Amino acid sequence: MRVHDLPPGFDDPVDALLGFHRRIERQLAALCALSLAIEARGLDAEGSAVAGASIDFFSHSLTLHHADEEDLLPLLESRLHDDERDAVHALRTRLEGEHRELERIWRALRRPLEGIAEGLSRGLPGDLLRYYRSLQDTHISVEEAGIHGRAVRCLLPADRAALGRGMVARRTRKLRF
Repeated sequence: MRVHDLPPGFDDPVDALLGFHRRIERQLAALCALSLAIEARGLDAEGSAVAGASIDFFSHSLTLHHADEEDLLPLLESRLHDDERDAVHALRTRLEGEHRELERIWRALRRPLEGIAEGLSRGLPGDLLRYYRSLQDTHISVEEAGIHGRAVRCLLPADRAALGRGMVARRTRKLRF
């Protein structure tokens, strides 16, 4: 495990969100490499492991990340004024729509990945994988350009603390005895 693969801390939730974008990019690169490797050499244990890790990441971790963003955006809107608030609201609407499209495409990719994770020699639909990667890349670019700079500038320390608590709470499993 490399240091940049460790889960982020949530002391600075804006940095944690940005760091997660880098994890998305690395996971997408691994998925694309998996697709090429299966085409070139067939399926092996490493390919099955990459498929399993991708399923976990895009089915669980990415869902948590989207929930983090859904906490951030209304809070950020409440700290902005007039035109800037309207721009963030429009961006929020766009990003929420993109989340739905990303989820739709992910569901289509998940099925063949589940087979690969189980050791079945299946190919990944390359056109769908490229589309998913393109959507993710665009989504990340738009979000970072329109949201994160404003969040750094406008969120109060109490806002950041509340966002961080929400991030931790979403990732903490409550044990019942």
